[in-house]
Amino acid sequence: MLKQRVVAAEKIAAELHEAEDAVDQAIIKLAKLAGTLPVARFETNMSAIVGQDAVAKVTQAVAAAGQVRQMVADAHQALSETQRQVGLGARMFGAGTEKPKGHSVTNDRNAANEAELQTRAVA
Repeated sequence: MLKQRVVAAEKIAAELHEAEDAVDQAIIKLAKLAGTLPVARFETNMSAIVGQDAVAKVTQAVAAAGQVRQMVADAHQALSETQRQVGLGARMFGAGTEKPKGHSVTNDRNAANEAELQTRAVA
């Protein structure tokens, strides 16, 4: 049972990190576009009115992507709590990066949780 939880958590972590990276890439690409639009206007000597609707939509998209990023970050935090709830404690899954300080359980507690789960699995 513990092994199944670990496998599931590893899959979730990998997909979560992929989603976080995808959102960041979207923000990067939208921000580049948002910067290119006014540069193109200057380079072509166009009026500020030209393309204003497009500029407004792109800047709204950047803001929306920022909100999506916040929601994914909130989901990441919620999954950290879920990880503790299912007895996986402070295990690290996914991209190989350290979790921020203050978001982990002590190693002693993790060892105790794992020992308890292994005892249940055997019983």
